[in-house]
Amino acid sequence: MSSNATNHSSDHNTCGDMPVAHLIQTDIRRAGLALAAGSAAVAVLVGCTSGSAEKKPSTKASASPSASADPQAAAKAEVAAVYRSYWDAQIAAFAKADVRDTGLEKYAFDEAYSKTLADVATMKVNGSVMTGKPQITPEVTAVSLDQDPKKASISDCVDVRNWKVVDPKTGKEFPLPPERLKRFVTKFEARTVGGEWKIVSVEQQDRAC
Repeated sequence: MSSNATNHSSDHNTCGDMPVAHLIQTDIRRAGLALAAGSAAVAVLVGCTSGSAEKKPSTKASASPSASADPQAAAKAEVAAVYRSYWDAQIAAFAKADVRDTGLEKYAFDEAYSKTLADVATMKVNGSVMTGKPQITPEVTAVSLDQDPKKASISDCVDVRNWKVVDPKTGKEFPLPPERLKRFVTKFEARTVGGEWKIVSVEQQDRAC
């Protein structure tokens, strides 16, 4: 679910740089849904694709001998591992509406980090959490190693059909607009910070995949 503290107009056709959790809020407002008094409007996930955000053994990919001989391949493997860990941290944060002890700061920085913090704060105020997890199929489409900081681009299709917004007290799932995207294209940017790769920006698109 989303991570931007900034309010976005509900009639925008493009999700722009809003993270997943923030789009939950946008779709709910667009659908004109309101919870009963005492309940906050729930964020709505807009979604996209396959591959699971499973726990990975390490944030740094163990490059194979062939990858080690190819700096580009080695960098792409490392970025992909950090990206998956970034998702693991977000899933853990949204599951309890709290970023503490999730390791988010190890994998996210700048705009991406701030947006997740904002989404978690909104969920806490709204009294909602997220259960399950999205499916992801990231592809590191480009890496630039000849500059400082180093940079990388990632394209993903995020499938949120099994990532539900629920009331933590009752476990009841909040109803979401049926027309919302459940699989959507998302672009991410990463760069090195102190020599470590981190996800720094998110651009979620209003495009199914």
